[in-house]
Order: sequence, then C-alpha cells, then structure tokens
Amino acid sequence: MSEDATSRSDADRAGDVRGPATHDEAGSGPTADAANARIDDGRWAERGVVPRTDNRTVWVLVADEALARILRWPDDGDVLEDVEAIADPAAHVKEGEFDRDSAGRRAAGGRATASITASAGEEERHLEAQSFARRVAAHLADALRQKRFDELRIVAAPRFLGHLRKELAANVRATVSDELSKDLIHEGNATLSKRLFGRGGGNGDNARR
Repeated sequence: MSEDATSRSDADRAGDVRGPATHDEAGSGPTADAANARIDDGRWAERGVVPRTDNRTVWVLVADEALARILRWPDDGDVLEDVEAIADPAAHVKEGEFDRDSAGRRAAGGRATASITASAGEEERHLEAQSFARRVAAHLADALRQKRFDELRIVAAPRFLGHLRKELAANVRATVSDELSKDLIHEGNATLSKRLFGRGGGNGDNARR
C-alpha cells in the first residue's frame, strides 16, 4: 500500500471525514437568522400570524358599515400609510332618517307602530350594509387583480365583518392573514400601527375624532 493511501485510511479511521456543511456554512446559522429577522413582531405576530419576511405589499382594511379605510404597511417606517377610502354616506343619512321617523310614529301611533317602523329601518340598514360590503369586496378583488397588494389584514366592526366575509372572492380570502372583529374606524394610523403591529404610536397620529 502506498504512503498516500495509508495516510487517507488512517484519517478515515480517526473520523477526519468532512460531513455536510454546518448551518453557518449553509447560510442558515445565527448570522443568516439575523439577516432574515422577522420584522412584524407586534400583536398579530404574537397570535400566530406569520410575519412579513419579504417585500410583499401588506394592506390593512379598517371598516364599518359606512366607511372602509385601506392602509398600507410602509417599506420604510413603522406607521401605516393611507392608500384610499371607500365611503357610503347613505348609511349614516338613512340611520338618522330612521331614528327621526321612528320617533315621529311613536308619538302618533303608539308602541306597536314604532316597533314596526324600527324593524323596517333595521332591515334597510342591514341591506345597505350588505351592499356596501359587496362594493368593498369588489374593490379588493379588482386591486388584487392589479397586484396592488399581496397580503390583507382586516379590522372591522363585528356585524360588518360578517357581511364582508360572505362577499370576499376566494382569491381575496386566500390573502387574508388575520382578522380583528372590532370597530376601530376612528383610530389614527399611528395608534393602529401600535395596536396591531406593536409599532408606531408617535406624535404623527392622525386620528379621526
């Protein structure tokens, strides 16, 4: 046996055989983990939602039965940015009309008439909310077709969230990473950022009061 062959055999018996690359060598060790650190470490992340780790566009829909605000998590910064808003002014106008009509009839026709009027008003509000949810869902579907967002998070008043769930297209539902059944339509962007993502909350809050 040659001297080189004997040296290789001795090295093998001594365990001097290189195995697979270590984590650091493969690019997945502590250094790589730091480079790929999760950037969304707020409340939603704590509840199990997979944080954003790439350059995907994240939209947050904040809505009630009369207004839908679409916000965007910024590429640079930690406060949600306004994208656009969809309003249904008729929702609030009709609500006021129902209240006045109900009060008038109660005075003229008694409790039974007032109850019937209130029931009719509630039904019309329900239909109006369904129509608005359909409009918001169609807008989101169109935006997704245009590749304006990759991930959607929804914060909506409880009843409106129920309507919206029924109206969202399947491909839009597939982008929804989390939902919050709460009416936060009047919260400012910085407050929402802090509440939802654990970020923001500075003096730049533009809360709607």
